Amino acid sequence: MTGTTRWRIAAAIWAAFIFISGVVPTQGLVAAVSEGHDDAFTTAAHFAVYVGLGFMLAVALGGWTVSPRRLLLALVLAAALGGAIELVQGPLPYRDTQLSDFLMDVAGAAVGLVAFSAVARGQRTRSHA
Repeated sequence: MTGTTRWRIAAAIWAAFIFISGVVPTQGLVAAVSEGHDDAFTTAAHFAVYVGLGFMLAVALGGWTVSPRRLLLALVLAAALGGAIELVQGPLPYRDTQLSDFLMDVAGAAVGLVAFSAVARGQRTRSHA
């Protein structure tokens, strides 16, 4: 199994985790963990999980080479997942659709792509030294 295949599997598992946690009832868990700071906790969680997704998607789409096209595709895929989850949440009686959640998802993915770019460039610099 190649390194890229492993990253593809990891990205798929992470995306599935994000989707599942986005559609199941989680209010009780969030309230217990966030100690009354639900909004800040969920905003940070949206951002953090999409940082990871953006990073994983960038590697999964072609390894450690930085390509603007691949970065854009990774961002679009992450945004599509975030948007789809928000749309699915709309009719669920225990969830709600929030534009701010979607924007945090996209911002997190963008930061993940910046992190990927830095790591990939660092690896390239080390391999040429």
